[in-house]
Order: sequence, then structure tokens, then C-alpha cells
Amino acid sequence: MLQSIRERAQGVLAWIIVGLISIPFALFGINEYLGGGADAVVATVNDQEITEREFETGFRDFKQSMRERMGSNYRPELIDDELWRKEVLKAMIRNALVSQASNSLGLRAGDEAVRETIRSIQAFHVGGRFNQEAYERTVRNQGMTTAAFFERIRQGIVSEQLSKAISGSEFATASEIESLVRLQQQQRELAYITVPVSSFMDQVSVTDEEVRSQYDSNQSAYMAPERAKVDYLELNIENIAKTLSADEQVLIGFYEQHKNEYVSPEQRRASHILIAVEEGADATAVADAESAARKALERINAGEDFATVAKELSQDPGSADLGGDLDYFEKGIMAAAFEDAVFSMQTGEISQPVKTEFGYHVIKLTDIRSPKGKSFEEAQDDIRKAYLSSEAERLFYEYAERLSDFAYEDPGSLEPAAEALGMAVSQSDWVTRSGGAGAFASSKVTGAIFSADVLLEGHNSEAIEVGPEHILVLRVREHEESSVKPFGEVEAAIRDQLHSDKAAEKARAKGSEMITALSTGGDLAQLAEQEGLKLEETGLVMRSERNVAGAIIVKLFAMPKPAADKSEYAAAELPNGDSVVIALSSVKDGQPDQADKLGGKRVLGEALQRARGESYYQKMVQNLRASADINILNKDQ
Repeated sequence: MLQSIRERAQGVLAWIIVGLISIPFALFGINEYLGGGADAVVATVNDQEITEREFETGFRDFKQSMRERMGSNYRPELIDDELWRKEVLKAMIRNALVSQASNSLGLRAGDEAVRETIRSIQAFHVGGRFNQEAYERTVRNQGMTTAAFFERIRQGIVSEQLSKAISGSEFATASEIESLVRLQQQQRELAYITVPVSSFMDQVSVTDEEVRSQYDSNQSAYMAPERAKVDYLELNIENIAKTLSADEQVLIGFYEQHKNEYVSPEQRRASHILIAVEEGADATAVADAESAARKALERINAGEDFATVAKELSQDPGSADLGGDLDYFEKGIMAAAFEDAVFSMQTGEISQPVKTEFGYHVIKLTDIRSPKGKSFEEAQDDIRKAYLSSEAERLFYEYAERLSDFAYEDPGSLEPAAEALGMAVSQSDWVTRSGGAGAFASSKVTGAIFSADVLLEGHNSEAIEVGPEHILVLRVREHEESSVKPFGEVEAAIRDQLHSDKAAEKARAKGSEMITALSTGGDLAQLAEQEGLKLEETGLVMRSERNVAGAIIVKLFAMPKPAADKSEYAAAELPNGDSVVIALSSVKDGQPDQADKLGGKRVLGEALQRARGESYYQKMVQNLRASADINILNKDQ
């Protein structure tokens, strides 16, 4: 029912993910398909132009992709747009160089390979299958033609061929793998003293001038986030259910239609003797089977036990050992002729031979279970809930399709959809890119609000599935760009931060002083006691140690090996500002037989090959750039 909604919900955001993840070496396309001759040129790469239109599209898509990938961690007010623009241009230049190198090497991708790649992109799938309309609409919404997109994918495949050709050509030797094991399984003996920043908090102070200076010189750190208010239509199955009612006659009708949900049907228990007839058997074989069944019936009628005869003669492997017992079953389970016979018999009665597709059956009815369950009066409350839920679900999907259609057909307003469906347009409070309250906490919703189509073009959003049977359609009513917070709003926080920074600086100075004392012959334990600090002796630890702060482990494994009977000393700083004095007293390398702890020699060899291949690929790109004629014409980029 929500097919049309799902089609549109895979539009802009899904494409951005495709652009930066699905085809990793084809970020922003190629000039001759995307740019117009009159466009300003941002840069040239060996005479290939990167136009301003290409660049702005690529930059916008890159930012949108980062929003999607980072979710609530995305903080645009902390992002340096100028730096990002330079990085995007570098990526576009790099991809142009790789494209040119691939072409010069004669690498090609056929049309069918391109089509297959496009058909595999999930953004173009509806109901689990590629949908041509979704493909064309998604590409068109990005301001591209399908021909341009086709060539973008082709170039992406070719560039990836080059990358794989280089990265796949490397190998790792046995000695290199052993070296990796020695390093990865290495253990280092650690002892340390923590110099807490809290010890210095009362020794420092911050002046008003320092607070103001910090604010004036670092305003990018005190930005209020970009935010928007939206008008929206909300369709929720729970709200629909609250508006519905049903009289008794309707509920009785619903009960009769779903009676088997409230009353268990009659069940019967039977035993049988099967004389099997193979499919396609001739008349003689059929007659022989019927005759055998009648002889079995004669033995039973003469007084022999049914179960005994069944164990001897029945050719049903599932019931013969049980004396032919089939346990209880209801109508609709067995073959029609078999079932008709069973449900027409009385308890204890034995049938004449009954023919089914399996052969001839002699049947004995052994028990009858009468229907059990609730009458309408007993189940009325449950029936009402079930009916209202069913009706709400039906209306939800009906309204969802219509809402999606109205919002799409008249993208400049929510009012036509609201009037047609009898819904009220609601208004949100401020919502930032990191989310808001309720449904606006969803990354799907914030992604739609701050998408180019909704925020910049002023269109209605696509129908957004916030949860099961819960959708929103929205449009931006008010928008505020990120701006610097007033000084008074952040003054206290700046003062606290400067105060902590000054205390941390004193903790670092104290740590440095202690390392100097240790390096000139001091004893770690005595120094700890002298300073009134705790000495932590952890013994041998590995790189993967989780019971020691990460900053300490990183510093420990970067320190040089100590000489015999001596220790190396270094300082590390923890995220809270504490300074840590580290003592490294010994190093124990991993052994070759520990390779299995890292996945085995084969896995390690493959990892080394990939790492070296990627390194060589990056060096190739550097060499291409060094020998290329690259001109950045717009110095603002």
C-alpha cells in the first residue's frame, strides 16, 4: 500500500549515499555530461574542466552525505566550510586524474556492466526490484540526465578497475607476517601515576578580559546551530483508531467473518490403513490396491484389531507404526475425499475403502472434539478492539497513498492535502540538524527538513515513514542560519573552560617536572609517595587492553624500548585534563605461533596486501597529480 511513499522516500538521501558510498571512486561525475559551456570554470585538470556547477553540486551532495552518515553527531556550526570546499575540490581533481589514467590504459566498462550496476543500487528499488520510474525521478531530482548518470557510473567502474588492479598486485612474505604478529601481540610492562587536574583548580583564576578575548577570537566555537520550524501533516494509525466507532451489528458481522479466531473448529481423530497406488499406475494396479484394502477391511470386520492390521498392512510410513493413528485434525488439512469420509462418520465407525491421490484408505474415526471458544457476548471487547484496529489500518494505508499523492502533485503547499483528507496542519517548534522532540528526533525527518529540495526549493517533503503506520509530510515555515551566540549566553561556559584549561596546564607542568626527576635517577614509587599520588602497576598489557585509558595505551606503545634494567618515561594527557606519568620497564614481543589469535597467517597476509596495495594506489595518485597540469582558476575554492 505504501509503494508510492517508499519510492519517493528513497530519493534525495538515498542518492547521496549512493554517490559517496556505493560508487566510491565516482564522487562527482564528469564534465562533458554535467556542465554547460557557459558555466564558470573552477579548475582544469590536464585541460579537463571542472565547472562551478559541478563543484557546487558535488559540495552540496558531499555535505548532505555527511549529515546522513553522522546522524545526530553532525554539527554544522563546528564545520569549517572553507576547508571542506578545498577537500571536495581535491577529491574532484583526484577523480579526474584517475579517470584520465584509466582511459589512457585502455580500461573500459561495457553498457551491460553499467546497467547491471545501476540495477543493483538500492535507491532505485521498489518492492525489492529495480524500478525505472524511481531511477529516472531520483536522477532528475539531482539535476542530472540519465545519460549523465550512466556515464558517471561507467567512469566509476573504470576507476575502480584501476584501483583493484594496483591493490590486488601486492603480496606479503612470511617474515612480514611474523613481524606483524610480533608487533600486534607485543606486551609492555606498565606503571603510571595520575596527576589530577582537580588538584590545581583552586590555584588558577580567569579574568573578564581573558573570557572576552576567548569569545572574540574563537567565535566559530560558539555558534548557535542552524534551525527550522515546519508545518506538517501527521498520519498515525493510533490517532485514526481513536476517531472510529462501531455499532453491534457491525461487530457481529466482523465476528462471523473471523469466527475461527475466537472459536476453535471441530476436530476429529482418525486412524487409517493405506494401500498405496503410485502415480500413473495402470488399471490392474489400481484394482489390486482396492482389493487389498477390502481384504484388510474384512479382517477388521471379522474381529481383528484395527491397529494390529494397520501395523501389518498400512503403507503410510508416518502412521503405520502407530497403528494408523493420525491424531486430531480439522477441516482443510487432509485430502478432500478422505476428509469428507471422516467428517461424515460416527465415533468408532469404520469406512469402506476411500480413494485419494495416495491410494486406498480404510478409515476408523476414534474421537470427536467439539468446537471451543468464546461466544460473541464473551468476546465482544476483544472483537471491538480487533475491528477498530483493522479498520484503522485499512484507512491508514488508504490515506497514506492519497497523502503522498497530494503532497507530490502540489509541492508548494500542504493545504490541498489537508483539506482533501480532513486533516489539520500542525506546526513544530524549532528543530536543528541534530533533531527535536518526538517524531522530529528521527534522522529521517531532520534529513528531509534540511534537504535541498525542502529547505532551498521550498517543496513539500516526501512522505516520511517515522515508524510502523506513522508518516509525516512537512514543509519549512521558518529557517535560521547558524549564528554566533550572544556573549552573555556563553560567558559562564567560556570561564569554566578557561579555568579547566589553566588547571590542566599546571597538571601537565607537574607531570613534566616528575619525568625530569625520574630521568635523573628518581624512583617512581618514592615519587608517588612524595607527591601524595597513587602508583598504578598493571604489569604486562597489550594494545587491546580495555582496563587502562586509551590515551595511556597509545603513548605506551609509541615509547622506545627501554634498555636493560632501566625504564623509559613519558607523559600522556587524559580527556578530562589529568596528566599521566608513564613508566615502561620491559617489552615482550609476540611469537609466530600466536598468529591464530589474529585470524591466522592467511588473514594477516591478505590484510598486509590490502594495506600495501592501498598505499601504492595513493602514491600513484600523488604521482599523477605531481605530473599533471592543474590550474585552480577560482581562488575562493
